[in-house]
Amino acid sequence: MKKSHYTTRDFVLDRHFQSWVLNPTDEKDQYWQTWIKQNPEYDKIIAEARDTVLLLGFTSDPEANNDFVEVWKKVRQDTATSVSGKVKPLRASFYYKAAAVFVGTLMLAAGYLLYLKPDVTVYSSAYGEIKEVTLPDGSQVTLNGNSRLHLSDSWQSSSGREVFLEGEAFFDIKHIEHQGAAKKFVVHTSELGVEVLGTTFNVTSRHEETEVVLNTGKVRLYIPQDTDTAEVMMVPGELVSFDKVKGNTIVHHVETPGQLSSWKDNQLIFDGTPLLEISQILRDTYGLEIHFPNDSVKRKRFKGTFLANDIDILKEALTQTYNLKIIENK
Repeated sequence: MKKSHYTTRDFVLDRHFQSWVLNPTDEKDQYWQTWIKQNPEYDKIIAEARDTVLLLGFTSDPEANNDFVEVWKKVRQDTATSVSGKVKPLRASFYYKAAAVFVGTLMLAAGYLLYLKPDVTVYSSAYGEIKEVTLPDGSQVTLNGNSRLHLSDSWQSSSGREVFLEGEAFFDIKHIEHQGAAKKFVVHTSELGVEVLGTTFNVTSRHEETEVVLNTGKVRLYIPQDTDTAEVMMVPGELVSFDKVKGNTIVHHVETPGQLSSWKDNQLIFDGTPLLEISQILRDTYGLEIHFPNDSVKRKRFKGTFLANDIDILKEALTQTYNLKIIENK
């Protein structure tokens, strides 16, 4: 990138930037962190561009993003049409049609529309932080570390309540009636949509995969297919995971669904959990990287309960037990 001035769009459409966001390596991270230090005035713009790349549902293959990039260019060009210096938003029907053509589902298009609307409220948590959020309708959301929840000021319209999640969150949704019917609450991730029917549940959306665990009540999932959208109705005690890259949907029954969201109660519970899975949790939620001496160690299983807000105890147990090196990502 060799321009004298950059916009959010420039970064979003840059393949090297996309690659860094979606498939980071030490080399890429070093390049971009150095660039940011040398150009601190772009810190907020890069953060916005990073969120946009994730929210648009790009894959780690730049070639596969070409069509969506062209649509995004069109959307940005049309939204630049202004009156008295203010951006004139596109009609909602255009967003839905344009996004649906390339994402393949109206549920994802709704999430795309939500992010592009003005006056977006964003709740976020830092690495290792557990944040309690009360939404305007009284619903309770607990964000796990390194997570973001987006909602617009108009999110509580007559058509329903919609939010967009990156990371992990536990939802306790307040039941609201509108004209004699329950008012919808939909959680969008870059992979699928979760329609809530008055319930408590946990959603994790990272690395082009979404996992939903239902504790109480009912939820309906809208999962994109090649040319259609599949619906999955969940019941308490079920875990549904969807891999966007592979297109796989897996449904499990879990005996203790609350254990998978124990982090919100300041507990990390491992019951024969593979070290590779634990390393992913530490990387995503706490910004920590485990260096394994060999691949066989990754398959070893670990059991124990630890405080979520005192990760040093878990780090010490892992390093002493398995002779691991755990470092903080810079």
